[in-house]
Amino acid sequence: MPKKRTKLPRGIDRRTGGMYRARVTYEGRQYAIGNYFTIGDAKAALSIARSEIARCVFIAPTERRKSVRDAATRERVESVTVREWADDWLVRLADEGRSPGTTRSYRSTLDVHVLPTLGDVRMVDVVPEDIDVLLKAVRAKRGPWANVARTVRTMFRAAVAAKIGGVTVSPVNVSIPKDTRASASIDTEEVASPAEVRAMAAAMPQHLRIAVPLAAWCSLRLGEVLGLQRRDLEHLDDPARAVLHVRRQWHTKTSPPGYTDPKAGSRRSIAIPAVVLSDLCEHLAAHAGPGREGPVLPSTRNPQAPISQTSFDKAWRVARDQVRPRFLFHNLRHTGLTTYAAQGATLEELKRRGGHRSTDAAMRYQHATAQRDRALTARMSVEVEVEDAV
Repeated sequence: MPKKRTKLPRGIDRRTGGMYRARVTYEGRQYAIGNYFTIGDAKAALSIARSEIARCVFIAPTERRKSVRDAATRERVESVTVREWADDWLVRLADEGRSPGTTRSYRSTLDVHVLPTLGDVRMVDVVPEDIDVLLKAVRAKRGPWANVARTVRTMFRAAVAAKIGGVTVSPVNVSIPKDTRASASIDTEEVASPAEVRAMAAAMPQHLRIAVPLAAWCSLRLGEVLGLQRRDLEHLDDPARAVLHVRRQWHTKTSPPGYTDPKAGSRRSIAIPAVVLSDLCEHLAAHAGPGREGPVLPSTRNPQAPISQTSFDKAWRVARDQVRPRFLFHNLRHTGLTTYAAQGATLEELKRRGGHRSTDAAMRYQHATAQRDRALTARMSVEVEVEDAV
């Protein structure tokens, strides 16, 4: 006679293979609690689940497993340290096309001022007080605290945007002074007269002389001047069509130094003033490197590469000190754009000639022209008053 099957308690059934499954109903839905080898274990699990339901602390097994997975994910995400994110962030910047000079500058700032203190701290654990302590230490050493603050602010903002390290709000809440290197207008000390430009050019070594009028009257940055090749200069025999193309720059912060794309938004074509053409043609005939890709300002050691910025700067300092001591080479560019603005150039024309993306940057030259206009008006007023008095 077959053995009579024992009736199982409500909520427990027998699985294929002999195990006991415990199930409980919660908020109109049935949940499997687990499979057990003995009915006693199944009863105990069922009793615990019913007790949790009665005390309103029951968590469905699916939710419990999800919570465990989420906790593991959160732990993995929040384990990212400042050093790990710094490395990842710099790689991302390079992949996005940021210049080697920018990423190198960030790396230097982080390595020297940030990572020794915060490198091993989890991103999620960094609080505003940590940033304050860091910046106070940099300031106490007379370090570049504003630059450090900008760097960590940018890095943490990027972490928030990328949802890295569990950071949802940046801990960098300090007030950082604006970078005053780009003032609202051009100071008169930053502008040379045409006579001073000619004098500074004449004081340069003959094979470098053309750099001065090119920087001034074509409004070029030093890297753009050094990046010029023969093929970038066209129609030099026709003043009405003579043009200079800014297609690259010589970048000293790459390792080794080399040609790179010009600054973002700086690739452009510039009409060459007739006053520059004669000297430019003579220079190309006597000093430029050979071939279409020959540098306009070649190195004396390697005519296929431009002169190093260090060597050029030494020659420039000697020449400018004879005319305008401490006058920056970059101010030749200011000189050219200010003079260009004085001819009535529009903002868009100034942006195009100077390779500016920012309207504010171009407006500096219009401000300078307006300042000059006010100064001349004041002088005129004085003269008129004198004449009226007579």
